Amino acid sequence: MKIRKKESSWQTFKIIVYSFTIALIVKIFIFSPFIVQGASMQPTLHNHDYLFVNKASFHISSINRGEVVIIKKQNDPKYYVKRIIGLPSDNVNLTNGNLYINGKHLAENYLNDHLKNVYKEYLQFNQVKVPSGSYLVMGDNRLNSKDSRNGLGYIKQSEIVGKVEGVFFPFDRVRIIH
Repeated sequence: MKIRKKESSWQTFKIIVYSFTIALIVKIFIFSPFIVQGASMQPTLHNHDYLFVNKASFHISSINRGEVVIIKKQNDPKYYVKRIIGLPSDNVNLTNGNLYINGKHLAENYLNDHLKNVYKEYLQFNQVKVPSGSYLVMGDNRLNSKDSRNGLGYIKQSEIVGKVEGVFFPFDRVRIIH
């Protein structure tokens, strides 16, 4: 009887250790939760939204314009959540609140149209060419966002932690992010 009880305890301990190890590997390399801090991505994301982030997606597919990503700059302790706007070698500018990529107007259905129209005179950004190997990012709340236009600069692929897949809390805001 004593031997069985000892074996059973050892098996339970091993299962717990294996479970924690697998969970840790998944969290470090594949999926992670993040919390939005601030209003820079409104109306898409709100302060204190809990995000489900896929860290492996860019290792198996390319980074696309319009994707919402988590960024970690090398010498900055903060994480940022922003939208990919300009891809390598793109020419990007904002004129009266309208975004132009390589001279073509890009409709941004994720922005708050009312705010965009009210503040369009402030939503100006002279044309820039995104360097090779870099990305230009912006927040959806263009008037209240530290992004490539005003402090973050261009983003290298190595600074992109992962793609935001969805909001999992608060429950009334649970959804998939496109």
